[in-house]
Parts: sequence; C-alpha cells; structure tokens
Amino acid sequence: MKKLVFIGGGSNSWTPKIVKDMLLTDEIGETEYVLYDIDLRAAQRVARFLEKLNTTLTKPARFTATDQRDAAFAGADYFVITISTGGLDAMAHDIAIPEAYGIYHTVGDTSGPGGWARFIRNFGVFKELGETINRQAPGAMILNYTNPMTTLTQVLCRICKGPVVGLCHGLFENLTFLKQYYKVESEDEISVSYAGLNHFFWITEAKVKSLDVIADLNERLLTQTLTDLMRESAPDPMGFKSNRALATELFRLTGVMPYLGDRHTCEFFPQYISNLKNIEKYKLTRTTIKERHTAFDRRITHLDKMIACEVDAEYLQRSRETAADIIAAHSQGKPFIDVGNLPNIGQIANLPMGSVVETAMRVDQNGFTPLAFGLLPEPIAGFVQPFATAFNLVVDACFEGDRRKALHALRLDPVCSHLNGDEVNQMGEQLLKTHQPFVDMF
Repeated sequence: MKKLVFIGGGSNSWTPKIVKDMLLTDEIGETEYVLYDIDLRAAQRVARFLEKLNTTLTKPARFTATDQRDAAFAGADYFVITISTGGLDAMAHDIAIPEAYGIYHTVGDTSGPGGWARFIRNFGVFKELGETINRQAPGAMILNYTNPMTTLTQVLCRICKGPVVGLCHGLFENLTFLKQYYKVESEDEISVSYAGLNHFFWITEAKVKSLDVIADLNERLLTQTLTDLMRESAPDPMGFKSNRALATELFRLTGVMPYLGDRHTCEFFPQYISNLKNIEKYKLTRTTIKERHTAFDRRITHLDKMIACEVDAEYLQRSRETAADIIAAHSQGKPFIDVGNLPNIGQIANLPMGSVVETAMRVDQNGFTPLAFGLLPEPIAGFVQPFATAFNLVVDACFEGDRRKALHALRLDPVCSHLNGDEVNQMGEQLLKTHQPFVDMF
C-alpha cells in the first residue's frame, strides 16, 4: 500500500479534486491517503467527503485526517502540498499595502510585492516541511501546488532529498483554446513548444496536424482579437474569466503566444497593474479578498451537501490535473510527459541556472527530467529574465537571513519600477511588519 500525504489536506478546493483523480486512476492502486492540516476540522470534513465518494467508486483506499505532523509524514511515498500560510486574512495585506503605492494586484500570488510577501511568509513553513520530510520520509516525491510556485518549489528543491516538482494548470488553458478553435478531438493532435516561468510561459511553436498555428494566429490577429476568435470571454480552470485583450496585444507585439490568463500575465508588466485606466481598458479582473472568502465558504457548503446527499457527477470523472498521472508513471515506471516547474539545468539556455522554470518534463521511476527547450526569443527573454533574477535573490535572502537582500530583490522586481528606492523600502518594511508572526528568518 502506498502512503500519500496531502499537506493542507483540508483544502476544499484542491484535495477533493486531486484525490478523486487518483481514485479514478487504476494504476495507482491501493493507497493510504493522509490528510494533514493544522486545521483538523477542515481535514476531517474533506476525509468524510472522500469516504462518501469512495462508497460509489469502491477503490482500495483508506483516508485519515490528522494534525500530527511526524506521524502523518512517517514512511510516506508521496506528498502533495496545497497550503497558504496565514490564509486569506494574511493575503489581504499582500493586496492592500501595494495598492497604497499604486500597484493594483489582480491575483497577488506570484510577482510584484504581493508575490514577494506571500513567498516570505511561506518560506519558514516550507523550510520546516522540507526538513521534516527528509527526516520522516527521505526520498519521497513531492508535488507542490502552492504559489508562488517558482520560489517555493526552489526552496524544496534546495532542501529535499527526493524528487520535487511544481505543478500548475496554466498551459491547459492555452491547449483548450487551441483544441476548441481548431476543432480537434484530442490534445494529442496538438504539438507545442513552450517555456518560461510559472504564470509567465510562452508558446513559441505550435502545430495542429500540419498547420503552423503560430503563423496562422499571427495572420488572424491582424484584424481580430483572441476573444473575437472564441466569440466569448472564456473562464480559466479556476473559473475566473479573461477578456484576453492583453494576450492579444502581447501576441501581436512578440509574434508568439503568451499565457492566455490575463489576470496572471498582467502582473509581470507594471504598465498594466499600476494604471487603473489600463486595468479598465484591458478588462483585467481583480479578485477581492471578500470574493475569495465567499468562494471558500461556498465550497464548504458544497462539500457538506454532498456528504449529506449525492456526490456530483463531476466527481465521477477525471479532471485535467495531472498529479495522478505523475504518481502512476513514477510508481509503475511508465514514462509520462507533462508540464512542470523544475530547476534550470540548461533546459532554457538564456535564463539563470538554478532558477525554477516551466517547461515540458519527463516523469518515470527516476523522478523528473526536464526536456530541453533551448533559447527563449530575445524579446521574451528580456521580459522573463529580470523576474528570474529577483526570484532567485529573495530565495537566497531568506536562506541567508539577509533582510537587506530581500528588500533589494523587491527593488529589482519590474512591477516596482515606478517607485523610488525609499518607496520600495517603505512598502517592503510595511509588508514584513504586517507578516511578522510568520517571518523569523531576518
């Protein structure tokens, strides 16, 4: 029996979906699912739902909810991490404080001061998690879903003895667009070459059968927008709609396809999120903390309803997430190609070595092997490289306990480029003071 531990097992968004996928993947077989969470009641609710689901699926699975870390981790084969230190109440500061300095985050979980602060308040917890995994389950495979993906995955990669990967579903949104627009039955009919950072990747080559998709779209975008092509605003995998006006502009400027999720992509360009007129012009969705709380409460109500009544049909079929495929490939020794966030060992030749980058990867019994991409086109590398440098610097700063270096990383972030040095320092110090309960490395 495999032992699979969900760190943040009480997540009412991620845990039910990912475990459901695993129950529906026969290659995974008999598994003990341990839902570890500091909020035991949340983990117990999810465990009750999964037990209810499994009465229908009748898979060889056992579910345990616990808040006892060492016992939960001991002897585990796999870990899936879906946490957010401080939760939505802490994230409220990541949004509000930068807004006072003219930075209007749409998501606030990856780049800019919001992503910087979110990383710093998660750093200590991730470092402790990595060290505990090394003691209790050395060599276990770790799948990280927590943002900021790039920096937190790098922390685990530096500490953990076993294979580590960061997983995100951004690429799937682009593939869904291509599948729908070119009217193909399966993604297997689409070939793509992509690279970049999490939430900031670029598709430089794409083919549907023999058609050069990038050339075809470049021609079509001379007179239309991506939204025109789809005829409607399309929801991303988390349900937030993108008008794709920014994606259209970036496609026209660079000649290659950006990530189509404008609400993430815009956070890498200060001109879009430090200007309220541009936020309105490009119809960029800013998700408030109140809306996130409402969605969180709605998911709890939904789980409770399914525990008491019938399980929805969506839980009887696989999602587009690939954690189950990765674990099946690793445990069965059958290679699987997927998108992943791994340290750069040359797969992107013109980004810093050691940076966690997003490219295609191979999964097998040896773990994760990035597939070579080569050189990002120079205009794209010019966008991406400054963020890779800033991200590496803040990770170094936290490991070294160097407060000045952490603030310098924030100054290097292009999102802060309209602020002078004193303003960036003041903003950074405010964020550090607000998150003091989670920040002890400085």
